[in-house]
Amino acid sequence: MLDKNKTIKKISNYLSKKSHTNYLSIQLESYSNRDLYIRLDYVEKLKAYKIVWYDLQYINLRHLDYYTNMQLVSSFFANKLVELLFNIKAKPGSAIDDKILGDRVIFINKIKKDEPQEYIYDRYLPIKWSALIEPLALVFSYLPRSMECYLSEMFAIFDNKVELYNSIKPIKFNLNKDNIDDLFAKEVVVLGKRLENRVTFLERINNRYLAIVEDSKVNSVIIENVTKDFYTMSCSTEKPYLDEHIYATLKSIREKKYKNFYKVKYKNNGVNMLEDVRKGKFYLAYGIENDNLLIVSENGGFSKLPILANGKVAFEVIEDDDNLSLSKIIENYEK
Repeated sequence: MLDKNKTIKKISNYLSKKSHTNYLSIQLESYSNRDLYIRLDYVEKLKAYKIVWYDLQYINLRHLDYYTNMQLVSSFFANKLVELLFNIKAKPGSAIDDKILGDRVIFINKIKKDEPQEYIYDRYLPIKWSALIEPLALVFSYLPRSMECYLSEMFAIFDNKVELYNSIKPIKFNLNKDNIDDLFAKEVVVLGKRLENRVTFLERINNRYLAIVEDSKVNSVIIENVTKDFYTMSCSTEKPYLDEHIYATLKSIREKKYKNFYKVKYKNNGVNMLEDVRKGKFYLAYGIENDNLLIVSENGGFSKLPILANGKVAFEVIEDDDNLSLSKIIENYEK
C-alpha cells in the first residue's frame, strides 16, 4: 500500500522538474472510498495555469506521465481563482469530526509562498470557511463531472442537505449504548415508536441486520456494520433521511426482538440440501401472496417466486418458525 505523503512528495518533485509551481492543492482522503490529489499549478514553460489531478489508488510512481491528468485553465478563470485565493482571510485550522468515517479534505492555499494556509475538514465544509466555496467550485469545474458529487457533499451545510448525506453514509453509533432518539428528527421518533411492534422479521446475517417492517406497505431495512461502531442504515422507502422504519428496527435490535426469516430452497437441483445451506444457496422468505413466495434479498430487494412449477411444489422449507407456519401452507399445495 502506497504511503500517501511520500506519493504526493514524489508527484510534487516530478511536476517541479516540469517547471510547475503549485498554488493550491486539494487532497481527498478516503472520500467515498476515493483518494484524489488535485492541484492548481502555474507552468512556467507555457506561461499558463493548469489543473492537475491524480487518482492515488491507481498510480505507478515510475511512470507518472501515464497517470497525470491535466486541464489548461483559461486566463479569465485563472486570474479569478488566483484573486480568490489571495483574498482568503479565514483562519486556517482543523475541523475534524470523529463521527465521520473517511471523507477527509485537506485544502492548502499556497498563493502566498511564505504563508501557506491549510484547512482540514471531514466531509462538510464548515460555515466559518465559506471563503473556500468559490475556489473549490472553480477547481471542480475543470474536473470530470463524476466528481461533482464530492463537491455537493462538501457544500451540504450551505445547501441544508446534511441529513440527506448522513442517511446514506456510515454513522458512528453504538448499537448497545447510544441514544437511538438522537439520530432522528422528533417527528420521526413519534412515528417510529408506533411501529415498534410492526417489525415482523429481524435477523443478523453476516455483518448486517435485515428487517421487515409492516407499515402501510411492507418495508425492508438494512443496518450494516461497516467498521467498528460505524453503520450504514437504509430503508426500501429511500427517503432522504433516517426514517421511522429504521428507528423501529434499531429499537428491536436493542431489545433483542429477533425473528428469523423463513429459509427455502429449490427442490431437486442435484445438490445435497445441507451443502446448499453451507454455501448460502437459499432464499429468505417472509410470507406467501397469491401462490407466490414473498422473497427479500440480503440487499433488501423484494421479489415473488411461484410456489408451483409444472404443477409441483418447487421449494423445500429449510428453516421455519416454531409453529411450522410456512411448512403447513406449503404442504397444502402438495395435496
